[in-house]
Amino acid sequence: MLAVASLTVMSASTVAPALPRMAEAFAETPDAVFLSKLVLTMPALVITLWAPFAGAVIDRFGRIRFLRLNLILYAIAGASGFFLSDLHQILLGRALLGLAVGAVMTCVQALAGDYFAGPARTRYVSIQSMYMSAGGVLFVALGGFLADLSWRAPFLIYLLALGSLALAIRFLDEPQGVHKVTPAPAHSPTASSVRAAPAASPPRIAWASIALVYFLQFFGMAMYYMVSAQLPFHLRDIGADLSVYAGLAIAAGSGVSILSTLRYARLLRATSHLTVYACGFGTMALGFVVIGMSTSVTGVIVGASVVGLGMGLVFPNGTTWMLALADPRLRGRLAGGLTAAVFLGQFASPIIAQPFTSRFGLDHFYIGVAVALVAMASLLSLVAVRRNRALGGARA
Repeated sequence: MLAVASLTVMSASTVAPALPRMAEAFAETPDAVFLSKLVLTMPALVITLWAPFAGAVIDRFGRIRFLRLNLILYAIAGASGFFLSDLHQILLGRALLGLAVGAVMTCVQALAGDYFAGPARTRYVSIQSMYMSAGGVLFVALGGFLADLSWRAPFLIYLLALGSLALAIRFLDEPQGVHKVTPAPAHSPTASSVRAAPAASPPRIAWASIALVYFLQFFGMAMYYMVSAQLPFHLRDIGADLSVYAGLAIAAGSGVSILSTLRYARLLRATSHLTVYACGFGTMALGFVVIGMSTSVTGVIVGASVVGLGMGLVFPNGTTWMLALADPRLRGRLAGGLTAAVFLGQFASPIIAQPFTSRFGLDHFYIGVAVALVAMASLLSLVAVRRNRALGGARA
């Protein structure tokens, strides 16, 4: 499961260091720079649309077979960018990759709820986030190195999904009693007992809390991907033209996030989900201030690392909160909704940024991102304090 989960990080950031060179290669294509940024986030749009349906599929028919099929699609669609010679065809391949990632990530999140419960689930989600961060370090740094050889080369990294497929075939079994079972037919000997049994109570879901989790994950990912989508161009603006610099900066953010992820479970026990979000967003804001004020590669790497430190709290926080709220009968659907929220944030990130970066420049834009994060952190802190007071000091 950890090996499969790491693929969701690779789905986007691996090719980020190659974006400027890709834009140069397709310079004759209208809006090549903007389209090259969409290569990074196109999977996210498809994931957003597909993941809730993928969740319904796995709730109805099960997880493992669906997971295996989509790991195959992941490898084929991900590597297609190495072979295709048209930017629009590459975008189509990235859309197919989005179908695979939406299914894979939804399965992984649902399986975390199926296999683990309580504190064990929180520990597992922390470990999963740590592996995803470590995968980000490895895959993005490797992507940056390969991008200096050829902008096409990073696409070959997606073939590593075949290794995860082998592990999934060998070690993952279908959870029992989770997805919906077809009722016995009327002539079945057990049909009368099925009819006589009391009807199961409908799932009770705290929809307001679920919607809040979805929104905060969307917001966090939209802000975080201001690093992956914009940083290669910011580095070029300050004179750092090598793709490996962008790879190192993005990988540094993923690597440092491991440190905060390791402390996540302890922090959650001492505070609340709302407070963890506030801490994560506040830390990310500090990192964006550093990036916006930096005129050197070292400063940018430090800033990206601080952003990653904050994201190391935000990402597992949404997963554990959602799983705690989810009725097992709807776990796949709710996991699909969370997957959609995360990747909608990724897709929206360059679209949100475009009008501001073109008018104010990336350095001022990053300061603006920091202001938005501070505002959100302050609002969440205020809500957490008020909820604690209303509950007589209990955790919000």
